Amino acid sequence: MINKLIIAWAVLVLCLTMQAQAQYDPLEMPADMRRTESSDAEKVIIDPYADPLGIDALMRQIDPHHTSEYLDKISGREYLSPFISISQELQGYWTLDLFGGMPGRMDLMLVQNRDAVFGRGSISLAGGFSSLSASGWTAKDLLYLDLVDVEAMMLYRCSLTMSKDFLSGSYNAYDAQGRSWSGTLQGGRRAMDQ
Repeated sequence: MINKLIIAWAVLVLCLTMQAQAQYDPLEMPADMRRTESSDAEKVIIDPYADPLGIDALMRQIDPHHTSEYLDKISGREYLSPFISISQELQGYWTLDLFGGMPGRMDLMLVQNRDAVFGRGSISLAGGFSSLSASGWTAKDLLYLDLVDVEAMMLYRCSLTMSKDFLSGSYNAYDAQGRSWSGTLQGGRRAMDQ
């Protein structure tokens, strides 16, 4: 019986020792053995630009032949802008009539470069004339145009629908005192000599 008890105890100790050895990492040194008291101790350098998640290898491009630049070159396509090509040519002279909170008339000369629209002009409100500067952009058949009256410190923010030689839509006007007006406007292209 004693022999059986000794054998059972030896098996138990052996099993527990094997389990403990399985959790032991022979490459890991205890922390106190790595530290030395000499002046040439190992210094830890932290790279602030290192990838904290360790996914740099995953973020690299797998195949350079599948980039958008490469596909554009082999297909013969030109640069594709984020906007749909503009079917309306806005360059020229325009007259817009304002209705609503601030009735008046605008005469504008607009220039267009791709989706950017800019220019200058004048506005007549209640018998007075002021000069305007224009800046905006197009998206599909819409024209978003900001007109600034520098003399009166007014901003006219317009959202217009384009149709060949005709513009119509709404505007919001803002002044330097914090007041605002809104209304509609419409107008069309005019000949240079008018």
